[in-house]
Amino acid sequence: MEARRARLAEGMGMGTKTWVRSGRRTGGGHGVACCARRRGQEKSVVCNKTLVCKEGKEDEVQELCAAYTDAMKASASGVLSFECTRDTHDDLQFHFWERYKDAASFSAAMAGEKTQGFLGEVSEKLQKPVGVSLFEYADGKVGSACVEVGPKGEGGLDDATGANKYGGGARYEQTSTAVQL
Repeated sequence: MEARRARLAEGMGMGTKTWVRSGRRTGGGHGVACCARRRGQEKSVVCNKTLVCKEGKEDEVQELCAAYTDAMKASASGVLSFECTRDTHDDLQFHFWERYKDAASFSAAMAGEKTQGFLGEVSEKLQKPVGVSLFEYADGKVGSACVEVGPKGEGGLDDATGANKYGGGARYEQTSTAVQL
C-alpha cells in the first residue's frame, strides 16, 4: 500500500511526502491524502547602478542604456528584472534597477560580454565611474547592502565603521621610538 501511495504522489508531482489520514472516515475507510510543501524565502539580489554623463552626451548615453537594457532583458541568465530610467531631477543621471536570481547570476552578468561591452563604450561619456550598490532582496523587500567585491582595509566599509580597529587606516598608537611619552 505504501509503494502505491509513493507512486501516486510521484505521479502528481508531490514527491515522496508523508501521507496523513484525516480524522473523518470516508465510505471505504480510506483517509484523505494531504501534502504540504515547504515555502521558504525567495532570496535574490538587487543591483542599483548610477551613471552621470558628461554634458552634451545625454542622448548618446540614453541610446546606449536602452540598447544594454534590451539586451539584458532578452538574456535568460538569471536576470529577473532589468530597468533603466533617467533621473527626474538631473538629466545627466541614469539609474539602473536590476534584480538577479542570486549573487552568482549577478557576478556572471557583470563579467559577461554585454555588460563589459556597455561599460567600455559608455565610460568615455561619463563624468565619473559608475556607482554600483548591491542589496539582498527577499519576499519583495530590499534588505541589507552586500559587500560583494572590493578590498578591506583600504578605505572600505570596515574602515568607515571602525570594524577593523584602525579607523580609516590610521592606527592610534605611538610608533616613534625617538620620544617616549
